[in-house]
Amino acid sequence: ATGFVGQAVLERLLADHPDCRVTVLVRARGDLGAQARVDRLLRKPVFNAWRERVGMEAATREFARRVTVLEGDLDDLPPVPADLDVVIHSASSVSFDLPIDESFTHNVAGPAALYDAIRATGADPHVVHVSTSYVHGLRRGVGEERSLDHGADWREELAQALAARVAVERTSRRPAVLRELLDDAERQHGKAGPRAVAQAAEEGRREKVRTE
Repeated sequence: ATGFVGQAVLERLLADHPDCRVTVLVRARGDLGAQARVDRLLRKPVFNAWRERVGMEAATREFARRVTVLEGDLDDLPPVPADLDVVIHSASSVSFDLPIDESFTHNVAGPAALYDAIRATGADPHVVHVSTSYVHGLRRGVGEERSLDHGADWREELAQALAARVAVERTSRRPAVLRELLDDAERQHGKAGPRAVAQAAEEGRREKVRTE
C-alpha cells in the first residue's frame, strides 16, 4: 500500500467503495513502524481529491476506521485474516538490475508464501495479482494482458536462482579472485591504509557477486 500502485489502489477503495474495509501488509522501515508509515499516506498527493471532497477530519476518521495495518513482509508474514473477500498483490520488485536470486525471492517466493498463508486460513478470496514486466520477458512494445501458456516449473527455477547466488559467492572467494580484488584496491586506496584497502576489496567482491 505504500508503493506507487498500492497508494492509488488504496485511494480508489476508500473514495469509491465506502463500505469496503482494507487490510494492508506493510513493513517497518528504519525508525518508522508499519502503522506510522500508513498514517503518513493520507497526506500524500494521491489522496488530495478525496481529502478535499470529504474534509480532512472525516478523511482521517474514515482512514482510521477502515484501514487495518499488518506489520510484516512477504518474507516474514504475520497471521493473515481469514475473512478476506479480495486479495490484491502489488508488492513485486520493479527493478530490472537486481541479482537473479533477489528477483526470484521478491517476485516468486514472496507471492507464493502469501498465497500459501491465505490458503491455510481456509478462505477462498478473489485474487488480483499485479505482476512486473519480468513476466513479459525482454520484448518491446505493448504486452497483452492474458494468461501465459508456458511449461516452466517455478519451484525449480526458484531453486536454481537461489543456488546461483551460492555458486557466485563461492567463486568470488577463490584466492586468485581475492588477490585480484586486493591488488586493484591497493592501487586505488593504498595511501589510505590497510583497512581502507580491505574494505574496498570487499566492496568490489560484493559488486562482483551482484553483477554476476
